[in-house]
Amino acid sequence: MIRQLKFSGNPFVGIFSFTNNNITIVREDIGEHAKNIEEALGTELILSTVAATDLAGIYIAGNNNGIILPYVIEDEELQLIEDKKINNCILDTKETAVGNLILSNDKGAIISPILSKEQKLIEDVLGVETAISSLGNHKYVGSVARTNNFGCIVHKEAKEDDISLIKDLLKVDVRMSTLNRGVSYIGACMVVNDKGAIVGETTTGVELSYVEDIMGV
Repeated sequence: MIRQLKFSGNPFVGIFSFTNNNITIVREDIGEHAKNIEEALGTELILSTVAATDLAGIYIAGNNNGIILPYVIEDEELQLIEDKKINNCILDTKETAVGNLILSNDKGAIISPILSKEQKLIEDVLGVETAISSLGNHKYVGSVARTNNFGCIVHKEAKEDDISLIKDLLKVDVRMSTLNRGVSYIGACMVVNDKGAIVGETTTGVELSYVEDIMGV
């Protein structure tokens, strides 16, 4: 199931949300959208700030085996996550936009060169094989692509080698596209798991059809 939403007039729903197949962490003031998110993604909602901001999608990366958090996460925010018995680790690095720096599913993960020193820890927590790489000269690999266990949408500047890496490591089909009417930052425009997706309200019919086709939702 796919829902087109905007939060407080903002169609960049991906920056406000992190999901896997079990939980969705999203900003606290979603109001009437809570039911739509639960129905589309089929998960329990954790309404919380992350690092005292609404930007869960920027600060969290992960898969169904575990999640990666920045050192700036606050104690009460971490407690909400640990109360759900979610495997997690906190990266002790000044780079806090973890969600923008890792592209992962349950089969593999592409890690930005910016986090190369953290590769082994990320690999252990996510329980998958990893590779250090940019995507189309973009080091913020989680911001220019979004994946689940069926497919991946990546920005149109991705190169042939990037596509091959995604296919081989994440073991998914790949489609180059935009979302939110021509925006290349796919991660900012969508949150997706194996059950469904939330995309920005300004996503066009053609862009939406690519999500349905490649992500299997």
